[in-house]
Amino acid sequence: MANYLKRLGTRFALLAAVPAIVGFVSSWSAGLGFLLFILAIPAAALILLTYALVSFVRGVQLGRQVDPPRRKVLVVAAAPVGLVCTLALAWPSLAAGSFSGSLSRLLVNKSQYEAIIRKAQSHPRPDWFAEDEGVTYSVDVGPPVRVAFNPAGMLDNWSGIIYDPTGDVTLARGFDPKSGRFLAPDRITKLFNGDLVSCRHLWGSYYDCSFT
Repeated sequence: MANYLKRLGTRFALLAAVPAIVGFVSSWSAGLGFLLFILAIPAAALILLTYALVSFVRGVQLGRQVDPPRRKVLVVAAAPVGLVCTLALAWPSLAAGSFSGSLSRLLVNKSQYEAIIRKAQSHPRPDWFAEDEGVTYSVDVGPPVRVAFNPAGMLDNWSGIIYDPTGDVTLARGFDPKSGRFLAPDRITKLFNGDLVSCRHLWGSYYDCSFT
């Protein structure tokens, strides 16, 4: 029984890690992340459901061979509980992977980002998809000057690491469900000529933001 539960827990944990991997990769490469999202996530979901069903049948068979009743319940319920927990962790896992990917990208490129910020502040002018030594960036002259690093996405839906010395981008918290209007004022939502939906703090004056 112990070996069965150990294998079950390990495999459910591996499947629960798939969204985190997709989120991490997406933070570094939007194109590859999107490809993984439409291929790996459905495949992982199918594998998860199939494995949960097979494990449940195996658990019922194993439960007939163990005593006392408490252990029977544990063995039989293990697969359904593992399935529910894995599904419940899917979105938090995706978000955690995305956050860790953005943070790692910031730490790797921080010195280059700072050089670009200094250049943008010394000669403020709006820029869109400019490039500096392999780093793509956009500039909103404000004031204050804000810089979006590695902006990437599809059409008007994009995300990037935003430098904002004021931290006001955190006011972007989606829409009012009743009015359909943004909760944040226009001076925030219209940054970078887009519609800023949400931001989360990464480090210092850097934020991971999404636009639509």
